[in-house]
Amino acid sequence: MQTLITSKMITRKSISIFFIALALICGCSDDNETTKLDGTPKYIVALSLPAIESYPFHILSDVTSGVADISQSQEIPGSPNNVAVTTSPGFVYLNSAEKFTKYSVDENGILKDEGSVPNKGLSGGPVSTFLSPDRLLVSTGPRQNASGIFSYQIINTSTMTEESAGTITLPLDANSTAIPSNYIVKDGKIYVPYIHADKSYVSYAKAPVAIYNATTLAYEKTIYEERTASLSYSVVSSHGFSENGDLYLISCNSNYWAANETLPSGIARIKAGESEFDASYFFNITEALDGNHTGGMLYVGNNKAIVQVFNSKLITKYADYQNGYVIEYYLADLKEKTLEKLNVPLSKYPRKALALLNNGKAVIMINSQSEGNALYIFDPKNETVVKGLTYEGAEFMNGFLSFE
Repeated sequence: MQTLITSKMITRKSISIFFIALALICGCSDDNETTKLDGTPKYIVALSLPAIESYPFHILSDVTSGVADISQSQEIPGSPNNVAVTTSPGFVYLNSAEKFTKYSVDENGILKDEGSVPNKGLSGGPVSTFLSPDRLLVSTGPRQNASGIFSYQIINTSTMTEESAGTITLPLDANSTAIPSNYIVKDGKIYVPYIHADKSYVSYAKAPVAIYNATTLAYEKTIYEERTASLSYSVVSSHGFSENGDLYLISCNSNYWAANETLPSGIARIKAGESEFDASYFFNITEALDGNHTGGMLYVGNNKAIVQVFNSKLITKYADYQNGYVIEYYLADLKEKTLEKLNVPLSKYPRKALALLNNGKAVIMINSQSEGNALYIFDPKNETVVKGLTYEGAEFMNGFLSFE
């Protein structure tokens, strides 16, 4: 499985003649060739050129229209295998094999190193959340083991120093494995949904969420949603808070991730001020969509969410989940439990494909076979979606993040 949003650096000195020829064809720019952006840098898109093992980043100032080309993308000099972890206003945070780094972005869209801390390792799906505007809880290292013990750091992102470090322990059955899926701050607690699976990597028939004190990181309890398996996954947008503070979590129990499609995919709820699942609420999306399973969701306000769905009728092998054009998007009414299919092309690559913008609109990253690669803009005010920026020169987009 390809690492999420990577920048696999191939140094200029080691580039072969073959690579140079392909780079000329695709228009990949030299590190010193820059073009001033038309506006303030706000967005980062990760790109994929697997044929030449190149995974650059591209900074954008507008995603609503126009055409962008890979010629203005960039790799991270001297720092291979970067994974985009998160963003904050004006900054992007990347993790490499040995360090976790904060980057600002100049007017030309070039990433500038603003400091780093030694990390706990490299994985394709780092788990993180901001405890406050300048305190980040992050686990960067390998995420699957049979002990349930996982390392974390709390990093002061203003000074880029490690404030503290420790471990959390996820409850496990004997002969099983765990993968932490998210860190979610709610009512002074850290909620940690995690994949709990047997030796064959089949998730058990209930979805656990471990709860820790947000100040001390002390374990408090684990709650279980028994109507699905595996809630909220780190490499997709997969949870959201409603305006009144209710937490919605979508299950990611397709065979792509948690491998238990015997249970339905759906959306669970934990009400504001409570720390147990709402027994009266479960939105069974698999039942509503004739057996299909979900990848992720993005809450867009007013009890509505964009839901990412794998069309099972188009999946014939495991690789189709990532590389096949099998992904559809629906607008879900969380109150009425209804779904409306959005008018976007079938897409491939489900990771980091949904993001909310400061103006309330949402971006849906589409890698289409029929219409190319583009960012589609959803407007929750009129519940319409239109094609925005078209991206050329990459096989597909790995992911999209906003740092407005």
